[in-house]
Amino acid sequence: MIHETLPTASVALMHYVLAELKPDEPDQLYGNTGLPAAVDFPVHDVIVSVTPVTARLFDQALLRCAAARQRDVMLIRHGFHPETIDPVRVDVVLHSVGGPLLLTDLSFFRHRDRSLHLVPDNAGRSVKIGDGGLELGIRPPWDSAWDRAAGLESAAAQIVLACRRRNRG
Repeated sequence: MIHETLPTASVALMHYVLAELKPDEPDQLYGNTGLPAAVDFPVHDVIVSVTPVTARLFDQALLRCAAARQRDVMLIRHGFHPETIDPVRVDVVLHSVGGPLLLTDLSFFRHRDRSLHLVPDNAGRSVKIGDGGLELGIRPPWDSAWDRAAGLESAAAQIVLACRRRNRG
């Protein structure tokens, strides 16, 4: 399985997203997609990929994979010290009839209702991650600067804890 070859932080972040998607069992993605390690969730029409590479090197691969597989594609870039030294950033391509929509450098945001979102640094489109897959949000999921900071902090703390648990076995 793919989990046997990934860094522990990659596995922890994959499970962080899996907990929201609530899949039966993801399929390992085979074939030359140009993406790093990835799993496919056919029920949700989502492909999730993870890498410790923090640079934005995979935009074209994300777009090609979304077009070829007819799915939304998410790439989690986490570095070797997720959220302690290296900020976790997520790039997403939402597949639509109007063409692919690439959203880059998004951060995890845990809403006070416990839902998980991907949000930009400033105002802009967000993405909700849920058991129905990925859902584009036009309005930000926070009400105030305080609410935004709390949601970003909550997600970062959860990621740090998840990565520590993975490192301890």
